Amino acid sequence: MTNEEILASLRLLVAVAKADGQLHPDERKALRAALAGVDLPESTNVESLLDEDVDVDAQIALLGDQNAKNEAYKSAYSMAYADGKCSSEEQQLLESLRTRLVVPDAEATMVGRVFEETKDIVLPSNIKPIADPEARAREIREDILRYSALSAVLGAFPVPGLAIASDLAVVGLQVKLIRDIGQYFGHTIDARAARSMLYGLGFGTGARVAISNLVKFVPGYGSLFGATTAFGTTFALGKMFQKFFNSNRDFDAAEFDAGALKGDLKEAEAEGKKAYKDNKGAVDKKAEETKGKLDELNAALKAGDITQAEFEEKAAEL
Repeated sequence: MTNEEILASLRLLVAVAKADGQLHPDERKALRAALAGVDLPESTNVESLLDEDVDVDAQIALLGDQNAKNEAYKSAYSMAYADGKCSSEEQQLLESLRTRLVVPDAEATMVGRVFEETKDIVLPSNIKPIADPEARAREIREDILRYSALSAVLGAFPVPGLAIASDLAVVGLQVKLIRDIGQYFGHTIDARAARSMLYGLGFGTGARVAISNLVKFVPGYGSLFGATTAFGTTFALGKMFQKFFNSNRDFDAAEFDAGALKGDLKEAEAEGKKAYKDNKGAVDKKAEETKGKLDELNAALKAGDITQAEFEEKAAEL
């Protein structure tokens, strides 16, 4: 995708995000982060773009290649559906985009199938509690780095036609990491509660998945953005929840307050970016080791030979 097509697609995401009458804080944050890597016209800055009244027809006209149109639609679909809440206004705009972008039935059906299957994915999490604080911290530290490295590989994987599947797999890994860390402290957290905790912090939302999928295709920047963002957010989540469970031994998922952790979010994300730089060699090695298997999994998913659930389970095994 050209820079012009990326920018047009991002403007369409802004239109979808604002279809219900407002741009939510997590959507604004994710869009702002993505736009930081895109060359904007001199008369436009990030905030003005987020606040503008998007001319949908004008942006569609800028998408010349059909592959670019398909990716724009998939990202718009993610913006509307990834967090499980799609308003009637978003649905109406999404259907209009599908028609005007002339998205083939096979492409639209595939992305719909992937998101439908994602609803019921529960990656196995069978961790035995560890009473010794030092041993527990060591195991958690190793898990955080392993999950972050694989998230970076998945986040950087620009597979035309199905890149969004790997972004959803990153969300699945992050949910599993939250559950695993909780189990090290003796807490059993079901997948629904873990996802709710993730969404409460602004991670795993439709905006983040949509933008990660789209920005992957920015030449010379997309894969780096996908890798650093996926590694950094996974690492940050791991460190935040390790600290949280350390100080909340009587944890109750029903009473979880995301606001209690948001104060640590900025610091944890900064630590995650530094950790990516420090571990880039390990990430590159992991990418080399898993590329062939991920290619196979993506081909099988696109062909319908495996489900999104199976894709995520097999990716997690890597």
